[in-house]
Amino acid sequence: MALDTKKAYFISERDVVLRLVPKDSTSKNAANHLILGDYARYLGETSGDWVKMKCRGNEGWLKEEWVTDKRMLEINFVDIGQGDGCHLVTPDDEIILIDAGEGIGFDGTGGDNMSRFLNWRYNLRYRKVAGVDDVTDATTGVKKPKEIDYAIISHPDLDHYYGFHNIFNNKKLKIKKVCHNGIVERSTKGIDKKTWMYDLGRKVPPKPRQKTYHLWDTVLTNKEMHDLLAKNIKSTKYYLKTLVSAKKNNPDVEFEFLDISKEHLDHYKGNNPLKLEILAPITETVEFEGKKRECLKKLGDEGETKNGHSIVFKLHYGKLKVLLGGDLNTKSQDYIAQYYSKDENIMSDLEKEIYKLKQKLVSDNALSVDKRRELNQELEQLSLQLDLIISKTRGRFQCDIAKACHHGASDVLDSFLSAINPIATIISSGDNESHSHPRPDALGSFGKNSRGKRPLIFSTELARSTNEFSYPIKFYALLKRIEERMNAATTKKEKEHYELRMNRLRDSNVAKYGMITVRTDGEQVIIAQKLEKKRSDGQKWDIYELKWNNKLEEYEYHPKGSH
Repeated sequence: MALDTKKAYFISERDVVLRLVPKDSTSKNAANHLILGDYARYLGETSGDWVKMKCRGNEGWLKEEWVTDKRMLEINFVDIGQGDGCHLVTPDDEIILIDAGEGIGFDGTGGDNMSRFLNWRYNLRYRKVAGVDDVTDATTGVKKPKEIDYAIISHPDLDHYYGFHNIFNNKKLKIKKVCHNGIVERSTKGIDKKTWMYDLGRKVPPKPRQKTYHLWDTVLTNKEMHDLLAKNIKSTKYYLKTLVSAKKNNPDVEFEFLDISKEHLDHYKGNNPLKLEILAPITETVEFEGKKRECLKKLGDEGETKNGHSIVFKLHYGKLKVLLGGDLNTKSQDYIAQYYSKDENIMSDLEKEIYKLKQKLVSDNALSVDKRRELNQELEQLSLQLDLIISKTRGRFQCDIAKACHHGASDVLDSFLSAINPIATIISSGDNESHSHPRPDALGSFGKNSRGKRPLIFSTELARSTNEFSYPIKFYALLKRIEERMNAATTKKEKEHYELRMNRLRDSNVAKYGMITVRTDGEQVIIAQKLEKKRSDGQKWDIYELKWNNKLEEYEYHPKGSH
């Protein structure tokens, strides 16, 4: 491969060390530790089979065979604190955001880590955009806003969407499309609340001899959303306020409702090697007041309904499959499993009956031989029924890597986790929250219902053991020194300089610590997290590699030393 200084290159190996001089493999010769998919720029110098590159801010030497011009798929589970935040870069260099954490609320609490991550990743604080920070079209180095192809809100819970508020307001960014699950909170002022499902819009009462309510006012089209936002331009509802900010920043932004009828996200289907299959939410055709409309079913209280209808993607790239969902709960998992298995039995009911029978067989010593045989036969029958539902659901949901639903909450079915059957589970959870996520029993269930001898469980919270602004002592001390210089500055320009330095340092900290990254070319797969304390300049990452088994036709994970 003839290298070109004007082209982008990427690391093609599991991990390599960028070296200060060619060949020398001693630790003192390490400039940086690079992993699969890292971006590199050729600097035009060669030495035998070594080439000089710039990567992760460092210049050094790599073997030419360690780089490729093929971009990898990159999935970053950003440590956004409480909530979810996922950043994808596709092999075609498109950017997809799935949720963005809770953001900073009206009361000043919360975190804004997804916004900080984007500032760091795309160098937004130094980006010159006309109309921002006194920059004009005539300013040297002026650029257009950085485009985000998709901002996907899995469901309207604060810890998933409100982090988008600052992102949508950032004039250095242009959001092309916002995808959502159709549920929008509205003002209930002046309406008959008996006719509404909470504050989500009108509800359709059940038919005779049925108990199922449906949400009539699911927002289904781009026009419906734009019209709704135009009527609520000054709303103080957090969700409406967030969507309005997207519309104000880019009046041409497209809002798209996603459900299973669409099957795939836009062009990520067919011959595209990257596919984003939509597995949820599930809509039902409902007739009400002489009209028909696709509606979402009431699954429980307001939180259960919003969470349960989260958008769920199954990402396919080459041989790899990754499940990306929101906050599915036991009620929605029952509903989804029943839909995909086309079985009248309910997963959670079978789980409960099996548990009761097992307890009776263990604890009741007075059971006769005949009764014990009868109960064992009943247990076997129920187990077969449950296994059949799991098997049919697994046909659509099984994956290699799964983002844990609801941050490791207990409100999850063992059977549904068994249907997902991943090698690795990635949990996004935060500090300073009252739920104690991830829950100990959920962690146990993730491990028990995953495949392989030693399933992998990652947590953004565990990967970053203390919160952002007190993280390592050195980092905190550096921040304090910059703050002291900022306070001592005598001019506005000096103060702005130190403030920019502080924000850049905080942005960098978010990007480095707590994030779990998945890199793949569709064949090679690694899951990596930054070490809290580097061993050396050549040892900064904790890396787990998935290997393809040709006989089983699936990925496996083998710990070091195992066979």
